[in-house]
Amino acid sequence: MDIAEWKRVFENKATKMQQQDPWQLMFDENIFPNRPNMGWKQCIGNTCATFRCSSCGRGWSSNRVMVVFHMQLRNAKGTIKIRPLHQQCKNCSDGPMEKPCIESSSIYVLMQNLVEKIRIKCYNERIELKKRHFKSYDGNSPHEPAHCQGCQLKILSSPLYNFTMITADTKRMNPKEWESIFQTKVGILNPTHVWCLMFDDSITPKAPKMGWSEYIRNTSARFTCSKCGRSWPSNRVMVIFHMRLLNGEGTVKVRLIRQNCKRCSNAPMEKPRHESDNINVLMEKLMDKIRIKCYHEDLGETNRPFIQLDVKSPHEPDHCEGCKLGICQRE
Repeated sequence: MDIAEWKRVFENKATKMQQQDPWQLMFDENIFPNRPNMGWKQCIGNTCATFRCSSCGRGWSSNRVMVVFHMQLRNAKGTIKIRPLHQQCKNCSDGPMEKPCIESSSIYVLMQNLVEKIRIKCYNERIELKKRHFKSYDGNSPHEPAHCQGCQLKILSSPLYNFTMITADTKRMNPKEWESIFQTKVGILNPTHVWCLMFDDSITPKAPKMGWSEYIRNTSARFTCSKCGRSWPSNRVMVIFHMRLLNGEGTVKVRLIRQNCKRCSNAPMEKPRHESDNINVLMEKLMDKIRIKCYHEDLGETNRPFIQLDVKSPHEPDHCEGCKLGICQRE
């Protein structure tokens, strides 16, 4: 992407601002959506772009490309940080995330909208936002959340993704709490790197993909049967983490191992509900593993016990997904 073109278009549009404060515009892959630093404002725009895979050379277009803007006005000087979100080739196994190529006409629309947001958020002007349409591409295939950074960071609306987010299982496990605690912990890692956490039931224990590392941890949790409503605690609940650091971007995939009700015939497997204290323990231990496996730091082992629940019945392997996968800790 040509930063000079973005600056030129922005400066042209900024003339509409009554204030003549100087503004600096820069690309910054380290800004995190929905988490601007103190004193900064955010806006996120959707546009269209083309991509090209650096592994196989395949090109594709998308009308679902998000651009994150963080902006700050301080001492009559403005700064804008821009992060266009990436997509990945669906044909390549573990293909890298690629930056979008955004046409001048779409940059033009983005900058018009950005200037309006600056006037509202930084200068506290009361103006009516105009609805501007970017030039869209003819799409021959549906949007694929698994290959979209915007979907992975949960800022891109997608019918498939929204469906996943509103299932009963995800309501019980509260993914936002996991993500919030995760983001409070990643501060100990390299500050120039960006890490995201996502739930992925498709990862296979003891078989991470090439370039990925694995960490499996036991904890405690509660379960509720969606068939009969019965609840039960367990201190034998496994959590699988697959992690990768690539080009300054870290990804952690999480799979929560399930159990099912021993009283119901053909009972569905249920996802666990973890207490906040135990999520904290999991995230602290995960940070240690990331530092060892992704940053190759030499750390001593630390013992962080989870909070055990009062369990009155023995663990039942027939109703435990971890036992069936051969990863459940046995005493």
